[in-house]
Amino acid sequence: MVKRESGCPLCGARLDAAALLDACSGLLDAGLGVLAARCPACQGYLEVRPVEGRLDLGYLGGAGSAGRFEVALSLLAEGLAVERHDDTLRVALAGRHWAFSE
Repeated sequence: MVKRESGCPLCGARLDAAALLDACSGLLDAGLGVLAARCPACQGYLEVRPVEGRLDLGYLGGAGSAGRFEVALSLLAEGLAVERHDDTLRVALAGRHWAFSE
């Protein structure tokens, strides 16, 4: 079962979807759509997967083509849209846009 909260799993600080997307530094896995991020509060390392309507926080598991993303918690983000183009992940939320590439 996936926990649905809005706190950083490392420090417990309340997370905002837009602030977390601002804290993402790049695309870790284009196939799975996983981003590298730092918590805006504690600067701890996070792995984030944007999907329609939410941000999943967790970690990459498995090796090579068997890789998968294990979700630890989900941050609901109403209106979050995700689009993939080749090796670029585009995310839109509340009139803002982000693009991440490997």
